[in-house]
Amino acid sequence: METVRLSDKLELTRVIAGCMRMMDAGKRGGELLRFVQECMELGINCFDHAPVYGGGLCEKTFGEDVIAANPGIREKIKIVTKAGIVVPGKYGNKHIYYDSRENSLLAEMEASLKRLHTDRVDLLLIHRPDILGHPEEAARALEKIVQEGKALEVGVSNYEVPQFEALQHYLPFPLVANQVELSVKTTDQLFNGVVDMAMRLDTGIMAWSPLGGGSVFRGEDEKSLRLRKAVGEIADAHAATMDTVMYAWLFRHPAKIMAITGTMSSEHLRPAAEALSLELSYDEWYGILAASRGFDVP
Repeated sequence: METVRLSDKLELTRVIAGCMRMMDAGKRGGELLRFVQECMELGINCFDHAPVYGGGLCEKTFGEDVIAANPGIREKIKIVTKAGIVVPGKYGNKHIYYDSRENSLLAEMEASLKRLHTDRVDLLLIHRPDILGHPEEAARALEKIVQEGKALEVGVSNYEVPQFEALQHYLPFPLVANQVELSVKTTDQLFNGVVDMAMRLDTGIMAWSPLGGGSVFRGEDEKSLRLRKAVGEIADAHAATMDTVMYAWLFRHPAKIMAITGTMSSEHLRPAAEALSLELSYDEWYGILAASRGFDVP
């Protein structure tokens, strides 16, 4: 499995197993462990979590049924988790909001470590930018978390360029990743400066919803229909599946994009792993871009 080196301390596989749907998929106990082992057999050793996934149950179940129950496995896998989203009702609040205040981030880090049954995560991300929060305060929390060894590295998720730069300004070390929505269906990050900044700073880009939430396969909107036709023709030409082509489209970009899968089936992870061996031509890549946007580049 191809990897991306984010720092001297951290290297992640290009394909990352997203655990957001773990509880919906009913993955527990031996079945969950088998999924993790099958991922590892494919070369995927990184698992993406967040406290809001399953209301904390995804982290808790993974921690109990994989890490605590299997001594030694923690050293063989990489764990990514996040902090900063407060769901309705957590503190009597009526609305969801984002909270990157120092005490909030520190408390969330402790809670995640307890649920995951580990003393550190490999990468902690601020899940969403807190509009009310000052980046200097968030930076203090991240610096403390790294200094105490509770996260090897830190980064962000869903940050635009000015938000990323504001937080980075107050940190003595680099943010190593930005997790953003990116796929053949959602290409904004290729044009708003986020991916360009990542290449300039050598920051990792982690793409969530890399298959566009499945809409390319099922959607009846014009964009989905255009993409289904374009991706399908390229898939036929390469004797590949459509999802393999969509992953390959991300992997073809020079930013060394990592894809966070949304499936809890190891069989459905295979197309992502196989996509690393499929290099699309310029014509094919730009053809998919044109199908997504509805027009060729000028």
